[in-house]
Amino acid sequence: MLEKKVAIYIRLSYADEETGRTKDESNSVINQRGLIHRYLDGHAELSQYPRTEFVDDGFTGTNMNRPAFQRMVAAIREGKYCCCITKDFSRFARDYIEMGDYLEYLFPFLGVRYISINDNYDSREYRGTTGGLDVVMRAIIYDAYSKDLSIKSKTGRMQGRKKGRRVSGFPGYGYKKDPQRKAMDVIDPEAAVVVRRIFDSAIKGMSVGEIVAMLNREGIPTPGMYFCQHNPGIHKFRNTSEKQRWNYGIVYTILKRYAYTGAAVGGIREQVAPCKRSSVKKDRADWIVVPNMHEAIITPEEYELAQKVIGEKIIFPASAPPFPLKSLVVCGNCLRRMEKQKSTKKFRCKYGDCEGDEGCRAIRSPKEETLEAIIFQGIQEYMQIAEQKRIKKEQKLCESRKRTTASHTNVEKLRRRIEFLKRSKFREYEQYTSGGISKDKYLQKKREIDAEISRMQAEIEAAQERNEAEMTESRVMHTAFEDVCEVFREEKSLTYDMAHAFVDRILVYPDERIEVQWRFRDCLNGDE
Repeated sequence: MLEKKVAIYIRLSYADEETGRTKDESNSVINQRGLIHRYLDGHAELSQYPRTEFVDDGFTGTNMNRPAFQRMVAAIREGKYCCCITKDFSRFARDYIEMGDYLEYLFPFLGVRYISINDNYDSREYRGTTGGLDVVMRAIIYDAYSKDLSIKSKTGRMQGRKKGRRVSGFPGYGYKKDPQRKAMDVIDPEAAVVVRRIFDSAIKGMSVGEIVAMLNREGIPTPGMYFCQHNPGIHKFRNTSEKQRWNYGIVYTILKRYAYTGAAVGGIREQVAPCKRSSVKKDRADWIVVPNMHEAIITPEEYELAQKVIGEKIIFPASAPPFPLKSLVVCGNCLRRMEKQKSTKKFRCKYGDCEGDEGCRAIRSPKEETLEAIIFQGIQEYMQIAEQKRIKKEQKLCESRKRTTASHTNVEKLRRRIEFLKRSKFREYEQYTSGGISKDKYLQKKREIDAEISRMQAEIEAAQERNEAEMTESRVMHTAFEDVCEVFREEKSLTYDMAHAFVDRILVYPDERIEVQWRFRDCLNGDE
């Protein structure tokens, strides 16, 4: 049996800004929310149902891998909602095949009503039939528009690369933006010295590990730290710790960057298909290389010498599924992710190697199974608290509805009383005109009646304001935190999705001391 609840889905993609609109206009989360709530309020049947919002801010509609969307679909499959509503089809999905699967198969099978406001579509009106040619054409147009926009954007970037322009946001380490020429780079003297030294060391025969140890010994800032120091107001590398250390990956990436020869390099990776995030690395012969576009830090000959020394990085394909705490365990000293050791099943900070920080080497984590047990127990306690708060909120909403019902009854009584007083005032006027009462007595009666009517109208306005406030408070029944709790309530052990839904990170300190930083912390503070 489907619960009489409405699932509101709101989506905003960063690509929406490319259409000439900003987040402050019609596609913004606030405006989508307002449009949907006004629509629901205007329909007597739907206005009575509790509502839950699912919001994906900054996610493309060309695929379904959106966190709030997945939570909503999971809840719909469990029968928790009888209706799903969006501003238009494109907010739900821009892939017309996926859209068709939901409209023609999943929603009808589950008995879920779907409404797209701007497309004037209500699945209840198409029961037993398809949505019609107009619905199909809209979905195809949304899909084609997204793919066309993706191809045009890709073509524009490609043309920029062929002209030697930088199409990414910031130049690589060793360079900075040219203030005179847009999309061009000039040497950053301070960082270029480090790049030059890394290549010189490699050419002399030093291994990548030896170069890492040398840079860490001398306390040279990593590229991420250097960027944060020179660009304090920009959010790139905002999670970089002040104790970050050089490692194999950072040095290897610098030594493989051909742009240090003065060439503009692009097209290293290629999208598998329009609107798809997945990409594949292209052969070096297919790269877009435009030589002599900016001042070189090294020569092409020096670059090739360095490549012969460092060789090719070996990349092992991932075979096993991710373990529950993957990427969540963090070194309490340098705030970087720790690696799990296969032999001990403990986590270690790799930045303690290669002449690294003594504080990192002192970090000792509990075993993986111990950490998992702690996190699972903490999540169980979270969900118990969430359930208690949900019960309290439902009781509060029930009391609110009772007050609203009583208030509506009282307002109707006041309105009937006002109508009676208006008729009384008219009768007093008739008596005055017929000579039954004097003018002074009539005016006195009129003032008394008008004063009572004004007082009652003020009571009605105050009651309506209170009712509106009560309705606003009760519109959204569940929070995102409560919905996440519902998804994982029946889990008997910790899973990857469960851990990453509740935990932001796990800080590990010496002597196996840990600090768990939870998501949704604000949801447990105070009454909702």
